Amino acid sequence: MRIKRIFVFSLVLICGVFSTGLAREVMPWVTPTSIGGINTEVYYAHSTQKVKLDITGYQVPFDYISQKVNMKFTFRPSLGLEVYGLAGVAGSELKNGNRSYKGKMDAALYGAGIRYVMLGDIVILPAISLALGLTYSSSNLTEENGTEIDFTLDTTELQGTVTASKKIGMVTPYAGLKLFHNWIRWKDNVGGDKGKGSSGDISPFLGGKILTWSFLSIKGEISFADELTYAGGLSLSLGL
Repeated sequence: MRIKRIFVFSLVLICGVFSTGLAREVMPWVTPTSIGGINTEVYYAHSTQKVKLDITGYQVPFDYISQKVNMKFTFRPSLGLEVYGLAGVAGSELKNGNRSYKGKMDAALYGAGIRYVMLGDIVILPAISLALGLTYSSSNLTEENGTEIDFTLDTTELQGTVTASKKIGMVTPYAGLKLFHNWIRWKDNVGGDKGKGSSGDISPFLGGKILTWSFLSIKGEISFADELTYAGGLSLSLGL
């Protein structure tokens, strides 16, 4: 059901991307950095999700905790359209009661996505945007107080968001809804077992961006409900 919702969301995004004629009619007020340009973001994110791993035929619940330090590069090739790529490092942890498997902050993470601004920020109305992205990471986990790698954990996350934002002077608050689904593959390096898992649902989020210099801003965000995440970082934008 979650995948179906994300699929429908993706179709809406694709239709929006190809309706550039409409975008040009409703977006003459978009800021220069939304019309064209580049943006570089460096940020830290900490998130907690409820996941279920298929272990010997049973759906075993875990808390999946991840920490990420990412660099995100965004390019705006045309009015309202953004494409981005990201790369970084991540540290993961699986917790089930008193049992914990934890990895170092050395796992590779990378991803890509697309964002489309459907309506620009004008005097009364906020800017409305849709985004769709995919990220992948692979971690080696060790049981708490252990010395050998017990688990290999690979996660692929599909995420769709709808966001409303409003620029007020130097501050741009925003809010939205996030739909996400995680595909998980795990391997027990001790016993040789392996299997799959999943997580995902819907989480609202709130955030804000403060312009500290002509092109430099500070950004913070929190999401809750089915995923608890807090994130913060720096953003450098060059408009065309």
